[in-house]
Amino acid sequence: MPSPIPESSRIETGGSQPHPSSLGVRTLGGFGWSSFTVVIKALLTLLVLVVLSRLLTPNDFGLIGIVWILMELVTRFSQTGIGHALVQRRDLNDRYIEIAGTLSVSLGVAVAVVIWLAAPHVGRFFDEPTITTLLQVLCIAFVIGGVGVVPEHLLRRNLCFRQLMVADILSYVVGYGLTATILALEGLGVWALVCAEVVRVLTRTLITSLYCPPSLRPRFTVHETANLIFCGTGYSILQMCDFIVRTGGSFIVARWLGATSLGYYTRADRLASLPFQYLGGNLFEVAFPAMAQHQQRISRLGAVYLHGIEILLLVVLPVTILMFGVAPRMVNVVLGGQWDDTVPIVQILTLSLPFQTSGILSVAVVRASGAIYRETWRYGLHAFMVVFGAWFGSRWGLTGVAIAIVSAQVVACLIMTQAALSLLDLHLPRLSRCCLPALWVSTWAALALWLGVGCIGVRLQPAGFVFLFEILIWVTAVVTATYCSPAFARLWSVPWALASVPFDALGVAGRYLRLGLERLPVPYPPVLRHR
Repeated sequence: MPSPIPESSRIETGGSQPHPSSLGVRTLGGFGWSSFTVVIKALLTLLVLVVLSRLLTPNDFGLIGIVWILMELVTRFSQTGIGHALVQRRDLNDRYIEIAGTLSVSLGVAVAVVIWLAAPHVGRFFDEPTITTLLQVLCIAFVIGGVGVVPEHLLRRNLCFRQLMVADILSYVVGYGLTATILALEGLGVWALVCAEVVRVLTRTLITSLYCPPSLRPRFTVHETANLIFCGTGYSILQMCDFIVRTGGSFIVARWLGATSLGYYTRADRLASLPFQYLGGNLFEVAFPAMAQHQQRISRLGAVYLHGIEILLLVVLPVTILMFGVAPRMVNVVLGGQWDDTVPIVQILTLSLPFQTSGILSVAVVRASGAIYRETWRYGLHAFMVVFGAWFGSRWGLTGVAIAIVSAQVVACLIMTQAALSLLDLHLPRLSRCCLPALWVSTWAALALWLGVGCIGVRLQPAGFVFLFEILIWVTAVVTATYCSPAFARLWSVPWALASVPFDALGVAGRYLRLGLERLPVPYPPVLRHR
């Protein structure tokens, strides 16, 4: 049966590209550091979520949720386009970097001024006067963030994820782990979250600037500036659409259902999207710059794409089954009894996880290929479906909004997958074959959860013990189904990974990972692995 798959710590601020022979090692090493960041950040986020959900009220989270809408818009529209242009550009020189730094700082200051002036109107629009002061204080973060755009994206371009890990974890610990918790204990309510965000942005900018000092020399030249603005404008439009996708539902809830409803919705969305935020974000952080280096090698990109989809779905689809099944206990244990109304919202939003996460690779392929405007119109359609669907669904409360958001995500994943397949000259049957292992394992995981909880779990008290019991059943079912899979549901990615992936770049963890893969059943005799 033929395979469905087609065949240094110094920061480089100039235009040199990573040497081809070391790119695989650097990519896997970067993925290792990024994965480590994901695990630590997920644990920290969960801990902060548990603490703050008990110290703050749904109205506090609702108010900050409204503020985050505008904060997210500014961050994505004014800064990220320039950063992504730095990562995607094949030839990068010091002049281009200085111009990018000048533009990012200028935009940060300009947007901060606009937000300061617009804050009173935003407060009146949502009928929440407190929002005006919150936004004006957060203007400080916009200016600071503009300084950190170029250092952060140069680190990302050079796959320096160890340095980014330090910046990410330390800034979150200082900002939300310490500042937010201490101020919440002092009874400052929503101001604890605002101060925490300013401290987080400041800490992250300082750390990335220490690793990759920004050039403070202002520079404008016609050719480089025009090139950067053209590329950055495409990314900025894309980020605007992505902003609407991310916050459109929250905007509708805030405007038509109120701040308290928004508090319930944001907590449910935060809990349901944890796997995507860290697994999907981690994958894109590494996949985009690595694929950008291989953007001319279509066959190589196609192989990585299909194998990546197979592995991602094998991880995410069973996790979706778990989160849907354990949602009542998970909400009770993580958020507390006052958040029980979020359970059905968490379950509905969880259903979008496979589509969101698998769509990350499609986005990375399209963006690495430079087809930015092909991606933009698809995101524009997604944004329209989110806003219109959430508005229409708000007639049925938060449940209707959640269903609309998930439906829009499914359609967006399908059209983005079509774009990636077109660029890679692949066909849908090959992609469909990659879904079989995940479907096999998820079916057995769902059956095990249903039988285990129905027969035994309901007798356990309290909810924490039931939660742990469900996780144990799920882990057992996933491992057993993976190792005992029939021929049609075996991973094609195992022989490819053993032959192509430099596991030694991950040290001891890589050697154990390779040993585990060697024990998995494969659809045909394994090829010689990479040494």
